[in-house]
Amino acid sequence: MSFNQFILREQYLKVKGLGDRLELMKMQIDWKPFVPLVRKVFFDNKEQGGRPHTDELIIVRALLLQGWYGLSDPELEFQINDRLSFRNFLGFPETVPDFSTVWNVRERLKEAGLEVEIWNELQRQLDRKGYVIKTGVIQDASFIEADLGRKRHYQEKKAEKKGEKVVYSEKQLRHIDRDGTFAIKHGQVHYGYKNHVKLDCDFGLIRSVEVTTASLHDSQKDLLKKGDKAAYRDKGYVGTPVPEGVEDKTMKKSTKSRKLNGGELKRNKAISRIRAPGERPFAVIKRVFHGGETLVKTLGRVAIKEIFRAFSFNLYQLVTLKRHEIAAAMRK
Repeated sequence: MSFNQFILREQYLKVKGLGDRLELMKMQIDWKPFVPLVRKVFFDNKEQGGRPHTDELIIVRALLLQGWYGLSDPELEFQINDRLSFRNFLGFPETVPDFSTVWNVRERLKEAGLEVEIWNELQRQLDRKGYVIKTGVIQDASFIEADLGRKRHYQEKKAEKKGEKVVYSEKQLRHIDRDGTFAIKHGQVHYGYKNHVKLDCDFGLIRSVEVTTASLHDSQKDLLKKGDKAAYRDKGYVGTPVPEGVEDKTMKKSTKSRKLNGGELKRNKAISRIRAPGERPFAVIKRVFHGGETLVKTLGRVAIKEIFRAFSFNLYQLVTLKRHEIAAAMRK
């Protein structure tokens, strides 16, 4: 341990005494299995040579910090250097990744599809801890707002009316969202992407997550699979089948020609009570993690950020569950 690390650790003791949720979240899972997964994207070894890469564990934890605090890559680099709680979460490394390293590693993970393996490893650990699906799952979706570029959009519409086309330079194209689409819900216009999640009814943990463009209807993305017990879904999923062995708990929808009867209304109300906690991940991600918007410009980049954001939520939820267990034990 260097003298600098010793000083930082001593200063952190005051922060820890005030209550550091990051320290609690660091204790919830086994981090070692994630190291070989991230190592696959680095190309330095004894045979090929190359500059030693950033520690794999630091990369994973840095991406989680980004998810919790809604930070851009430059902001992440600044906050890691500025905050003792961030340094402690990373293990007080001698050097921390700069913003370009974070960007490049995330890009490599995306290109290799390793974010899926990282997510699957987290799910395996949740199952081993006993957080398995017991009564059913909740599926829902929420918009991720992207930067439309209103001035550009206005110019394109104006040119379209004249039968003209706006030509952009390569530099301009790099700053234009390529995959975002429009959607209208409850009279409000949304532009960007949509986050589809499935969480279990028992523990409120996210079990599956996929990102699409905003225009794709919720019912077009099926996250259900065998073993989910029961599927609690809102009216938007009416008519979407469920896997064999899974009980369909989709809310009924009235039409102009047919109103819901008393039994169906009662059933909808019962399902709604169970579905209500399904809004918690979106509320936490948007209000606590400041994650309702995105500044990256492609579907793939939005998707990997949302996977790490869902990872962040699960660790956040594990701390909440642990606190509830301790409180329940104290009341006995």
